[in-house]
Amino acid sequence: MYENLIKEFEDSLEDNVFETLSFNFAKKDLAESKANLKFLIGVPGSGKTFLLKHTYQDIPILSTLLSKEDIDNALKENNFLIIDEAQTLDNSLIEYIRMLSDTKKYNFILSMHLKEAKEILNKEHFKSRSIDVVELQPISKNEMIQYINVKLLENNANHLFTKKEFNKIYKYTKGNFRYIKKFVKTLFELLEFATTNKIQKHLKINNCLITMTALKLGLENE
Repeated sequence: MYENLIKEFEDSLEDNVFETLSFNFAKKDLAESKANLKFLIGVPGSGKTFLLKHTYQDIPILSTLLSKEDIDNALKENNFLIIDEAQTLDNSLIEYIRMLSDTKKYNFILSMHLKEAKEILNKEHFKSRSIDVVELQPISKNEMIQYINVKLLENNANHLFTKKEFNKIYKYTKGNFRYIKKFVKTLFELLEFATTNKIQKHLKINNCLITMTALKLGLENE
């Protein structure tokens, strides 16, 4: 009964609804930046990879660079490198990228998790450089509601949530786009299970099902 809705909320980079204010501000800031080294930062699941893939469709996005040789070889093909999950790079490679950007011959975007990015940017040799930092913010509650409602309307199911239930979902997910999708998907999986097994008290979305979803995802104490 809820199979289509479960599929609708699967985590996918092809999701074409996620053009929020934060997305558009970050996209604009990246486009207007004149810095040779730019950092795109945000918490895991905030949509950094989505933004890169939909903004720079003609430029390869790298995620596994293990040595200076890897970087040098990539720069032979293009003087503009985008590196996703850059928090996984060795510190010496990040320093090498910084030195290359100082030559003004090459441009880099390093996308990384917020915590690791702040640790790197606090180092002295980064503080004194011309570096732009673009932070992707969590989506607002209204944007979350709009996103979910669009998906529900496409499946003639816009009657399933109340404002109170939306508030609880936002409380648990804190505007993290990946968490929102995972939360709603899991909620519909529980609803499907209850419907299939005729568990009467859980045949519609309620506070108990939302709490069960949060427990299942480990978000109850977040």
